[in-house]
Amino acid sequence: MKVSHIFIALLVFLVGCHAQGVKNIKPDEFEKAMTAANVQLVDVRTPEEFADKHLNGATNINVNDADFEKKLAAFDKSKPLYVYCLSGGRSSKAADIAAKQGFKEVYNLDGGINAWLNADKPVQSSATGNRRTAGMSFDDYLAYIKKSKKLVLVDFNAVWCGPCKILKPIVHKVAKENASAVEVFEVDVDKNPLISKAMNITGIPLLILYKDGKEVWRNMGVTDEATILEQVKKNSK
Repeated sequence: MKVSHIFIALLVFLVGCHAQGVKNIKPDEFEKAMTAANVQLVDVRTPEEFADKHLNGATNINVNDADFEKKLAAFDKSKPLYVYCLSGGRSSKAADIAAKQGFKEVYNLDGGINAWLNADKPVQSSATGNRRTAGMSFDDYLAYIKKSKKLVLVDFNAVWCGPCKILKPIVHKVAKENASAVEVFEVDVDKNPLISKAMNITGIPLLILYKDGKEVWRNMGVTDEATILEQVKKNSK
């Protein structure tokens, strides 16, 4: 067998092992599973995110904490484990860890709590115990976008998001140096779920540039100053 064939075979084997026992499921199926008695439901986000809103009955264990694996191992490996985060990235990491620890069934909420809210499912708040309704409405968002005479660069982010922290100073530098043409409007997706739902936001950071109230450009993920500046100058004409 040639070296390349050996490498491919090994890669396929590793990928297969990585995925074994982990299944991504949509909000409707995830919600049905939560009705089972003694369900093992884990929110792998930060405590701050969990306090803001979470699924009823969830236990919070931050996947980025040093003792995450130790805390996860305390759950019953013979019973199904359900995990979720904001959009599915961190919970996928947690699901892989659980599978490697020996959990027989691991279910990840596809799209995270963002998808859950988009499906109009209820969440809880540690502060009130009720469904979260606080934050700017979508109508307020649109009104803000439309009232500006300049370009509006909306930065969708969250306090826990590493890439958002990288992008933020880049965005503000462009806005500061082009203040006569563009203004920045920051939207924390955790604090404004109604906007996130209406905009069908599935990942952050997300930049959307508006001109006269209409979207003219958007970019998912971290981008550079030159790319943003190009769009600002292009749409300032």
